[in-house]
Amino acid sequence: MNFNMPRPCGNCPFLKVGAIDLRPGRVEGIARSLLRDDHATFQCHKTVHGPHGGEWDDDGNYQPSGHESACMGAVAYLWKHGRTSILTRLALARGAITVAQIEALQPDVID
Repeated sequence: MNFNMPRPCGNCPFLKVGAIDLRPGRVEGIARSLLRDDHATFQCHKTVHGPHGGEWDDDGNYQPSGHESACMGAVAYLWKHGRTSILTRLALARGAITVAQIEALQPDVID
């Protein structure tokens, strides 16, 4: 997964203001799964559902295209809770993202 999105998109589900309207409990469920397992990741919905995103099969399984980007809202949410995914730690080690970049997003993401 890439870290091509420098900040959450305008309607990222992890934003305090302007988040996409998901079914009740969906964001909380995503957050729980991210907090429970540092292997878990959440891809930016704009890169999944965009023109370069992957494909969904008839059973609802997603086949990635390789162009998906990490959701920076999810990255910032985890950081806010003292957690990071393995992919985020690798991205930090490679210099694909910085601690300062993640910390700058803190005021905008949900608690």
